[in-house]
This record gives sequence, structure tokens and C-alpha cells, in this order.
Amino acid sequence: MNTKDDLFISLSDDLLFKETFSHPSNRKFLIYFLSCFTDFSFDFLSNVDINVKYESIFTKTKIDDKSYRGDVIITFSNYIINLECYSRFNEASFNKSSSYIMRIFSTQLDIGNNNYDILESIIQLNFVDNVTKEFPNELNFNYGIVNLEDIEDKRLADKFVMKYFRLDKARIAPYNKSDKTLLWLKFIGAKSAKEREEIAKGDEMLMELNDWIDKYIKDEHTKEVYGKWAEKIEKDKLIEQGFEQGENNKALEIAKNLLKLNTPLKNIHLATGLTIEEIKSLKN
Repeated sequence: MNTKDDLFISLSDDLLFKETFSHPSNRKFLIYFLSCFTDFSFDFLSNVDINVKYESIFTKTKIDDKSYRGDVIITFSNYIINLECYSRFNEASFNKSSSYIMRIFSTQLDIGNNNYDILESIIQLNFVDNVTKEFPNELNFNYGIVNLEDIEDKRLADKFVMKYFRLDKARIAPYNKSDKTLLWLKFIGAKSAKEREEIAKGDEMLMELNDWIDKYIKDEHTKEVYGKWAEKIEKDKLIEQGFEQGENNKALEIAKNLLKLNTPLKNIHLATGLTIEEIKSLKN
């Protein structure tokens, strides 16, 4: 007999995240979500014309404007918000999300138009889990354009920002129902249907969204598409893991050859990316 958790899909799952926040029937959830992760109030967002762009594998909709590259693109007033969610976050993921926001920002002007004052402000919200990239340990932090000689000298701060929220840190953070940002992060990163339901309890919007998610993932068409999508994801993971293993084996061989030439450990570390401990183990 199936239990509720047999059908559980975490909201941190790339596809469910995108489908949930881009779905036309979920605008009030999206507005509530954005009000918790940006400086925009729920009332303000409820009274502006919000446009959502997303390439859905369910509805076969496509983004015609190829300058828009990202999970979910939200536009309103003079703002563009790019939502990104990574269940596994590494250096390649960081480069990918960075390239998305830079492409959106840089392609706003047509060739020959130098009126930079009309550029819309770009906010990228990144929700990351299972982080393997060297990253700050804080629950959330921002990246922007700064003077490397003086980090207090920020440029285009009102036009360009990448916000990162760590689901792995939120999962172990002290529970606080009054902190809506933390509550959302725990809800997104929940590991079971029971846990997600418990986190949502007491918050009417999250409880309603949780019910929508449960019904959505039980839909027969959704399950069929998810099955095919999951198969593709697993194949991509195997390819990625094979590539990473191949790169690691190559680094090990290079390190071994450099050790034979009595190359200093620090230089081998810089050349291969291996840790000093890994290199010492090869030497031994």
C-alpha cells in the first residue's frame, strides 16, 4: 500500500520548483514567496503586472526571447527577477547561474542604444543544496560588482545582485516560525511529505501551497512526465560523474609525474587542484 511519502518530491527538485512557481494558478504563492526573499512587499507585488517566463516540459511553452536564460524569469515595473534552484551545487553551477544573470543584464539594450539609464534592475535568487563549491557558511549572502581593492566600493548595487540561500544551512538552523525566509527555506528543502506538512502548519499560504503540490505530483500526466524527466536527469548525472572522475584521474596522474620531478607540493596543488593531503598520500 502506498503512503504519502511514496509520492514525495522535494520542492528543491529542479523541475517541481520551476513548475510550482511558474504555474499560472500559483501567482499568489509566487508573490508571497518573492515578498519573503526581496525588499518588495506583498501588497506592492499584488498590485503590479507580473509576467512569468519559463520553458515548461509539461505545457511545451517556450521563451521566445533567447536573451532570457534561467529557470523562471519574472518581470514587473523596472525589475527582472531570475529564480534558480540547485539540488546539487558546484563550481559549474555557480558559473552557469552567473552567466544567466550577466546575459539577461547585458542584452537589455539593442545594438546602438547607449541609454544605460533605462536598464532594468536584475535580481537573481539562487536556492542551493548539497554545496560542494567553496562558499560562505552563512544562511544567505549576496554577490555583486565591487572594487576588489575596496569591497565597500560597490557598483550598480541597485541594478545587479545575485542572492544565494543555502538550503543545507537552513535545514539545520534553529526553528523559528516567525522568520518567514527561514520557514520558506525549510519548506523548500524538506526531505519528506510529513516534514513539509509540519513546516507549513500554521502558515495559511504554505499549507495551501503544500496541498497544491501534493495534488499536482499525484496527477497521472505529471507522474508520466516526471518519470521521463527523472530518467534523463539520472543519465546526465552519470555522464557528469564520469567526467568528474575522469578529470580527477587525470589530475592524479599529473601529480604523480610532478612528484617524480621533485616539484614542491604547493606548486602541484596549484597545477592540479588536488589538496596538499591528497598529494602527500600519493607521495607516501
